[in-house]
Amino acid sequence: MKESMERIVIFDLDDTLVHSRAVREAFASVARERGIDVTLMSRALDTLPGRPAQDIFEALGCDAGEAQAATERFLTCLDDLNGHLPTVAYEDADATLRELAARGSTLVLSTGSSPERAQQVLEQEGWEFEVVLGSTDACRKGRAHYEQVAATAPDDSWTRRAITVGDSPADMRLGAEHGVPVRIGIDRDGDPRPLLAAGATHVVGALSEILRIIPV
Repeated sequence: MKESMERIVIFDLDDTLVHSRAVREAFASVARERGIDVTLMSRALDTLPGRPAQDIFEALGCDAGEAQAATERFLTCLDDLNGHLPTVAYEDADATLRELAARGSTLVLSTGSSPERAQQVLEQEGWEFEVVLGSTDACRKGRAHYEQVAATAPDDSWTRRAITVGDSPADMRLGAEHGVPVRIGIDRDGDPRPLLAAGATHVVGALSEILRIIPV
């Protein structure tokens, strides 16, 4: 990670930079395979937005082992579905990322999707991130991703210069727990309250609005 950088901006992927039917379809596919009511699955996704797949399956009654197996199957299904239901970038994502890069910000991607899918999306869109963290059995999105960023940071105070951007309460809580001072929630469903309750310092309706919040 560059020692000269001014800001580290940590982005979520799905429903932050891109939207895709593949995520919902992958959850529904695993639900059908495992005899989980698809309607209950949909409700869980609505009430637990942005939560890791493991948490979603545990909330639906799976024990830890079953949830882990279901999560592995979900990631496989997601990779398979991406070819049929490709991700689509939000209209303002490209210009926003390029402006931040031009300002000298270090861009970090932290996603619950697999590293392979993350790289596929970045190559598809032509986006360059200095650190790209997907989810694997050994390093899932959450505390482990922050530890990975810390391992490449020039000093222990990196979080004080960091900003996190995501659409879920989980993204906001992670930022707050790790001392990130600016936590920007992207409100995709018209209700900012869950993001604010989870620790968002700002809530915006469009990704491009973060440019007026992040210092030059």
